[in-house]
Amino acid sequence: MNSLKDIFPRGPSFRNVRRVEKTLSGSKLSFMVPPSADPFSSIQKWEVEPDEFDIFKAENFCPISYRSSKNLNEKIKFPDITYLKLFSSCWGFKGMPIIGGYGGDIRLIVAVTSVEDLPVNESVFDTRVLAKEVYRRYELGDLHNFDPGLKSDPFDLTQYRWPSYLGPVNCQWIKQANKSWLYFESQPLRDRFDRISWHVALTDKHYLSFRFNITRAPSNTGNAYRVAQCTSLDNYVGFAQHIVDSISLDLTSGLSDRLSQIQEQPGAKDKPILSFTSQQVNDAKYVMRMWSGSGCVASGNGMGEDNKASADEVSSFMDKRIQPRPLHNSYPLGEKIEVVSRIPAEHIRQPLIYQG
Repeated sequence: MNSLKDIFPRGPSFRNVRRVEKTLSGSKLSFMVPPSADPFSSIQKWEVEPDEFDIFKAENFCPISYRSSKNLNEKIKFPDITYLKLFSSCWGFKGMPIIGGYGGDIRLIVAVTSVEDLPVNESVFDTRVLAKEVYRRYELGDLHNFDPGLKSDPFDLTQYRWPSYLGPVNCQWIKQANKSWLYFESQPLRDRFDRISWHVALTDKHYLSFRFNITRAPSNTGNAYRVAQCTSLDNYVGFAQHIVDSISLDLTSGLSDRLSQIQEQPGAKDKPILSFTSQQVNDAKYVMRMWSGSGCVASGNGMGEDNKASADEVSSFMDKRIQPRPLHNSYPLGEKIEVVSRIPAEHIRQPLIYQG
């Protein structure tokens, strides 16, 4: 018999699922989801998107934004990557105690991304191009999102920039709905969402994404390291996997022919893996440890005392976290690739991390 630790946190039942159907300029997308169950339903409305979309009209898309290099609170629009939201929903998880316990939630965003500046000789039907374009948006969003760092010296005027995420973690290609999907996870370093996402090509310059933002909410865990120690990600990932397993994606005959044409080219069916540098891992270990005392009280200590985990504890966790964990229907791991940034040079920011 499973222990309560294995059962909780528990997501909504799939007994009352219904099929969501979307038409994307003739292509058909459908998937199964339970009814929306937002634990904070008065804050935001879900599942309000229409069922039909014209993905070839640029005016239907919104540009993504990223943080300025000069002002962390300033957002700059990046018109060369735009998105169209197809579906959004949220499901609360039950925790302990069983009655009334809040165990976090999952928020799903299904969207189409349009790459407006794609070179004329490239297509995201080429898996190598898809991987690079998915990474570019990921870089602009999660990897280019820094927190102000902690300071040990109150007279230190340096504006430290600490990364918010390490990723892509556990990157792999998965056969789903008769298509090749790029999958990866993001490991928060402070207190933000865990993220898992699937991506697949739709046209030469459009790709579809299922992004799950996961909030884990055990008690006495005000930071990413303590959350990971108290609550496994498995039940949340399992819930998301149920939804992904139900996906059906039928491209128009013209797009199906175009996909076949592109993938006949040498290398276009490769399964390149996105990764991170050893320096990024070292930075992530330092940042996660520095935040590991935030919002929690360790045994024998008070709230005002140093409750940080040891460097060895955090290092051991991170070394295990970044190991590959193949999912169902995954392809053998391919070659790791590096992606050249196309962020405008004046807005490229690097971490600035104090390790004295």
